[in-house]
Amino acid sequence: MSGDLIDIGRLALAQGSGLRGEIEVYVQHAQTTSIKVYGGEVESVVSGEPRGAGVRYVYQGRVGYAYTGDMSREALAGAVRRAADNAAVAEPDEYASLPTAPHEYPDVGGLWRPGLPATPVERKVALALAAEARALAEPEIETVEESAYVDSATRVAIVSSAGTQCCGEQTFCYVYVSAHARRGDDVQTGMGFVTGREPDDLDADTAGQEAAMKAVRQLGAAPCPTGRYTVVLDREVAASVFGFVAQALTAEAVQKGRSLFADQVGRSVAAERFSLWDDGLHPGGMATSSFDDEGVPHRRTALIEDGVLRGLLHDTYTAAKEGGDVRSTGNASRGSYRSSPGVSPSNLVVAPGEGGLDDLLRRVGTGFYVVDITGLHSGANAVSGEFSVGAVGLLIEGGALAAPVREVTIASDLLSLLQNVSDLSADARWIPFGGSVQTPSVAISDVTVAGT
Repeated sequence: MSGDLIDIGRLALAQGSGLRGEIEVYVQHAQTTSIKVYGGEVESVVSGEPRGAGVRYVYQGRVGYAYTGDMSREALAGAVRRAADNAAVAEPDEYASLPTAPHEYPDVGGLWRPGLPATPVERKVALALAAEARALAEPEIETVEESAYVDSATRVAIVSSAGTQCCGEQTFCYVYVSAHARRGDDVQTGMGFVTGREPDDLDADTAGQEAAMKAVRQLGAAPCPTGRYTVVLDREVAASVFGFVAQALTAEAVQKGRSLFADQVGRSVAAERFSLWDDGLHPGGMATSSFDDEGVPHRRTALIEDGVLRGLLHDTYTAAKEGGDVRSTGNASRGSYRSSPGVSPSNLVVAPGEGGLDDLLRRVGTGFYVVDITGLHSGANAVSGEFSVGAVGLLIEGGALAAPVREVTIASDLLSLLQNVSDLSADARWIPFGGSVQTPSVAISDVTVAGT
């Protein structure tokens, strides 16, 4: 139980009672499962149970960090000593401190489902097998490269000498399928997925059917003519693009000179119809909790609202460095108890437009529907925003999907993309890959596509 983790945090804190600095203890206990199947057989079942405590010690602007996977009193005391020793040899930083304890935390219910840890592994395997079988049942699907079930059940507690004391828990799971369709020598790939908080939320058939449909409709793909198109980003592609944008919206990136949004707060950076929030309290998000990873209450933070950049994401350190009335936005994040916190988005939410994808395509009329891109993180410049990526998708003709397209390149810059958002649908979906993003399909005008 999370209360047990609080007790471990208090025990660790007590081991540093004779020290003059501030102490923060982050305690984590997770259970994870990853299952892959192939050809109707189980390929791998990997279960993990990461459990440990991380200690951050701050004294006179010097910060030290240490961790342990052993929850005994002796091991916790050793972690506290090592954190203090590490701080003693660190360079002082005037902005380093622990957050002060909040008066209260927001109440976010429904994040923990006991059905997830209670579900037998055989049932989880059956979901991955069912998704694979459904994809293979579609004509022209030759193989399923990968069908997988993934879940996590995580409990966290944070206790500090500054008065912070909080605990929370969350479950999440998903099934994803990658299918190959073949027509002669032409082979195309499609991916489908479903998400939920427990296995009973997952419709494996839907994931398999989606993967098959996406693969089959790309058969016969060829480069399209070079030109300037209205591009419609599929939700997975939009999630990748806006997730990359959000990394440039952290105060850490701006303060280190690694962001195209430096000195842009209060200015128009996107089309008036575009809004983007960071919402650590959204009930459907994968990063939802009452608090961030240093115990600051989560909240909903407007990043871009009606096209105007309203603010940046902060943790306690970047807020102190910014000065004035700036406070943490509750965006401290860490990979596990083994690492100290840094600034990162929680749940990103793009404001939806109207109608489904078909409605959006009708409104666009003519353009290019992008279902996959390659090279975003390697081909994009975080400071200038310029990027060049490979793209796969389908032409839009007469307001509907037409010929499949591959081997083309999209070149632009992130600010131009944001400023040229021309329409959005209302088909928002949570995307679990590379973050936690809820976005609809998005239309962007005047984008250069290099093909034939």
